[in-house]
Amino acid sequence: MVFVYGTLLKNESNSHLLATSDCVDSNCFIYGELYDTSLGYPAVCVDDTSKTVWGELYDVTEEVLHKIDALEGYIGDELKNEYNRVYLNVYRKQSVTQALVYVFPSIKTAHLSFIHSGSWRNR
Repeated sequence: MVFVYGTLLKNESNSHLLATSDCVDSNCFIYGELYDTSLGYPAVCVDDTSKTVWGELYDVTEEVLHKIDALEGYIGDELKNEYNRVYLNVYRKQSVTQALVYVFPSIKTAHLSFIHSGSWRNR
């Protein structure tokens, strides 16, 4: 399972990567902070657990996961990754599910714009 919150959301610029994946929940959230990178995509930092980031939860294959890794600059080396990949709780209407989330190291968010709504679509 993968939680997405930006350009991978349905009808966003990279949603085609999830075209063969099942959307398990289209209205769920994680605890963290959402930032606008000003490059056309967002970043999430999970150091603050009092704010919410809204997104969608997908059941993905290994093939799709590798495509998302490439998009997110995840190569498995924490010092060289653009985004790190971590398991977090995803909060759904009736349950909590563990899923992979691509997160930005908090040190990289200092000059980014915070998105108060917690939603990429409602920024």
